Amino acid sequence: MVLGEKISKKGKISYETMPVRAKILKEPISEFFVVVNAATLRSDDIIESFKKSKNKFEMIAVDEVHRFATKTSQQGSNLLKLDSDYKVAATGTLLINSPISCYMPLAWTENDHATLTNFRYNFCTFGGFGDKQVIGYKNLDVLKEELNSCMLRRTLDQVRDNMPQKNINYEVVEMSSEHRKFYDAVVDGVKSEADKITLNTSNLLALTTRLRQATADPGILTTQPIVSSKVERAVEIAQDLLDAGEKVVIFSVFKQPCYQIAKMLEKYKPLVGTGDFSDQDVQTRMVQFQNDPDSKLFIGTHAKMGTGFTLNAASYLICIDQPYTDAAFSQSTDRIWRITNTRPAFVTVLTCQDTIDERVREIVETKKNLADYVVDDIQNDMAISNQLTEELRKIVLSL
Repeated sequence: MVLGEKISKKGKISYETMPVRAKILKEPISEFFVVVNAATLRSDDIIESFKKSKNKFEMIAVDEVHRFATKTSQQGSNLLKLDSDYKVAATGTLLINSPISCYMPLAWTENDHATLTNFRYNFCTFGGFGDKQVIGYKNLDVLKEELNSCMLRRTLDQVRDNMPQKNINYEVVEMSSEHRKFYDAVVDGVKSEADKITLNTSNLLALTTRLRQATADPGILTTQPIVSSKVERAVEIAQDLLDAGEKVVIFSVFKQPCYQIAKMLEKYKPLVGTGDFSDQDVQTRMVQFQNDPDSKLFIGTHAKMGTGFTLNAASYLICIDQPYTDAAFSQSTDRIWRITNTRPAFVTVLTCQDTIDERVREIVETKKNLADYVVDDIQNDMAISNQLTEELRKIVLSL
């Protein structure tokens, strides 16, 4: 059973409120499996009902466990309160930004009994202001041994040997003179602001996000009618593919470019998936895209569509930009590259030359190398690298 799910006579799916779901969980359940989503675990009522339930849950399996990466989040804190005889923490992207992302899966499955503070000091090097900023990693061999003691790992090469290839192409887009002038003005503003503030994690993210928005869609930052050169190129590529009869998916980190592209390609009746829509709405649109031959264009954000959805009715994905980690980027591109694929998948990532786009690509590769080393024991020169904060600091200081 899916906890709290209701299906009307017309087949429409809806869900009970959290208090009602908690009451259902507490009473005897005849079904063998009970399914809940991650958001449900944010409810303390659900956790209390689980503990007091008349049902015995002998095993708990958590998919995409990297989404519970922080102990301080409500769903992360509540996950640690769930106990059973057997626990399975499943993910294809265990290590995202740093070794700290391994803590929650290891702690919940009781394979590591350290506190989060001790775990951080075991595997991270601190420096910067007050010696509180993570500036590097240590004891990675110890972490590898700990993971190997409790991990069943299957790489893409092992499970996708017979699959058609996923091809990723980075295309450099030349900015229009108007777009370049605007981006340079944003850079000057960021430099000026950086000279006046202490570069901590929060304002580093704000400053670099502003630069990323300037390349993705100037309309996020200004009322001037400046069209993003990447948006124009994405529309151009998509039109050619759609007119040739192909289905196309377009992703962006930001929702505004999604809506702009949807408007520019409205004659193709695009389906949109961003944080403005419920999971159920997006699920319905995904099913339509997968099964309706007349639905040929899906546009969404990496955050909303990057996991949990299958869009492999399309063989082409266009990325206006990419997330900061290889794990998130790989998850997003895998939406059109599933185990059932019979055709190759083609991913085009648009980057603007001499902009933050190039640095983000470097960061993504750095994080990929770290994960490869710790999780899959692949040796590389960048195995021990600085955290994302340090990478962002370098970007701002080099402007």
